[in-house]
Amino acid sequence: MASSPLAFSAPSSASPSAGDVGARLEAARGAIEGRFLEVGDVLSTVVDGMNALISALDRMRDGISGGEVAAATRQLGEASSTLKSLPDMLRERRGRLGELVKVGDALSERIDEMRQHLAYLRVFGVNIKITSGGIVAAGPEFAIFAQEICDCIELGRGQLDTFRTDLSGLDTALRGALSQEDALGRRCEDLLPAVPDALSGQAEAIAAHQARIAVITEQVAGLAREVRKKIGAALAALQIGDITRQRIEHVQLGLRLLASPQVAALPAQARDRLSGFMNRLLAAQLSATIEDFHRDVSRIGDNVGAIALDAGEILKLRDHAQGRSADGDASFLRGLEASVGQAFALVDDIDAGERQAEHVGQAAAQSAQELSAQIAAIQNMRADVQMMALNTTLKCSRIGETGKPLGVIAIELRQHATHLETSAARTLTALESLAASAEGQAAQARGAGGAAQASAALRDAVDRIRTTGDAVEGDLADAARQGGEVVDMLRRAAARFDFQRQIGVFLDQSADALAREAGPEDARLDDVMTVLSPMLADMARAYTMAQEREVHAALTAELGEVLVETVVKAVEDDDVFF
Repeated sequence: MASSPLAFSAPSSASPSAGDVGARLEAARGAIEGRFLEVGDVLSTVVDGMNALISALDRMRDGISGGEVAAATRQLGEASSTLKSLPDMLRERRGRLGELVKVGDALSERIDEMRQHLAYLRVFGVNIKITSGGIVAAGPEFAIFAQEICDCIELGRGQLDTFRTDLSGLDTALRGALSQEDALGRRCEDLLPAVPDALSGQAEAIAAHQARIAVITEQVAGLAREVRKKIGAALAALQIGDITRQRIEHVQLGLRLLASPQVAALPAQARDRLSGFMNRLLAAQLSATIEDFHRDVSRIGDNVGAIALDAGEILKLRDHAQGRSADGDASFLRGLEASVGQAFALVDDIDAGERQAEHVGQAAAQSAQELSAQIAAIQNMRADVQMMALNTTLKCSRIGETGKPLGVIAIELRQHATHLETSAARTLTALESLAASAEGQAAQARGAGGAAQASAALRDAVDRIRTTGDAVEGDLADAARQGGEVVDMLRRAAARFDFQRQIGVFLDQSADALAREAGPEDARLDDVMTVLSPMLADMARAYTMAQEREVHAALTAELGEVLVETVVKAVEDDDVFF
């Protein structure tokens, strides 16, 4: 039987409950579109949040297990070894400073010797001047020589006084540096080896913490991925909403067909029999829909509740991954950064001592050069005095017996000038030793760099730890925010997932009403087939679910071969079923 489209109108009085059923079905359909769409949006947002959470955890794991922390751990170990070697370096440096002080003391003794020799020389110079005044044969020449000798000796005394002043300044600097080295040595005794041992222990703790966090974050990420998978399954299961909506629309189509003018034109009894059969068919379709709806909705609700519990477990693991105990201790890396501060103070002091030692060594070497120049001037003065004394001796031999007293004094002058030369030579030797020691001190300070290396290693390690800590804490903050939002959304979704009450009640009431309106199964329909057959064909063409076709076929099989063939043909025209 060929089917033809039917015109629809408002429900007729032949179906007094059709309006109520239609209203309930429309309410159910609208609720499905609203509620299922809302839950779908929430779960889609949860998937996005879970992706962000997984990314944050992956970044955190990479930050903890990456090269930065490994490099920081290695640098802490190197700094620890360097710190342990500092006492030996300090003892060597202090020994060099002590040698410089000893050389300074020796130079002070040489100065006293030269001052004494200069005093004798001055006495002899004055004696020559006085004695020559009593010798007529000596003439004024001796007095002039004597005055030149005294002037030369006075110049030497001035050079020696300058030497003493400069040496005193150097001695003050050396003893000040030595005092600071003593204080630094005591500080090292107080802090070593406790500080480097602590650094070594902290480096080991970082490695252990790193391994633990890597495992925990891997577990968190795995659980998050599992939750994301379950959410994906829940989203797929929400297809029951669209399926139910379509099947409701097909029942609504049947109700509209019942309200068509063709049905209204039938005699009352015929119309009642046709309506009863259609109501029975629609009730059967709706009952099958309700059964699938209740089953799948219950399963989805249970799954969403379980997912919310899993997400809550993710937050617990996140707290563990953050490295915080139940009482909210600061993160592990932050605590480590604070504990390194004590080592900084020590290496900074030692580094300052190295710079001062280099400066003192350079200053001492420069002072030794300047003092050597002053000693050279004294030696020149000694040579002048000896030459004057020799000239005096020669002149005394020419004037005979009267010049013998002057000759004796001139000989004594020459001898004490020789003593002055000996002291000056010893002083130069001491100055050479001072210069060599000072240059060695400066070179050692420049080449040591142990404290600077330890300081650089510590600072680099702390910078790496701080950078890693900032990144990890930033990622953990993201994870906390994302995880909290995920849990909140899932809990809201689970709380609002009351589709049985929001939708199922309308479907149940509609199915009950249709069942009450259904006629007896053995009602005669031969006289209404011309109207019923196209209605059933229109219904069959609208089906999108295999179950609808099965229910339809089961109820229409009793109507005869012609009608069944018509329905089958209508079904074959559109064979896309789920």
